[in-house]
Amino acid sequence: MSGLIGDLVEGMVGFVTDIWVLRRQRAARERTQNAWGKDAADVAVFDVWVIGLSIVTLAATALMVVVFKLPLWISLAPVVVGAVYVVYRWLALARA
Repeated sequence: MSGLIGDLVEGMVGFVTDIWVLRRQRAARERTQNAWGKDAADVAVFDVWVIGLSIVTLAATALMVVVFKLPLWISLAPVVVGAVYVVYRWLALARA
């Protein structure tokens, strides 16, 4: 049970840290400050996108390796595309 509680606490601390980092990046770029609730909603939507994209890239990579028997270095292409997209989304979020 302590593992579950520890994971929940770690998730909450990570979420608050993400909001703090987003606010610091916006402040460093001299953007207008949003309310904490708006930033929390933006980070939550970003996290949902990242989780969904991770599931899709894992499924695509597994499909390419197991079903199509492609080499691993080719099958990692969806992971690279997903990582580039996540970085793009974070930068767009920090600019907003």
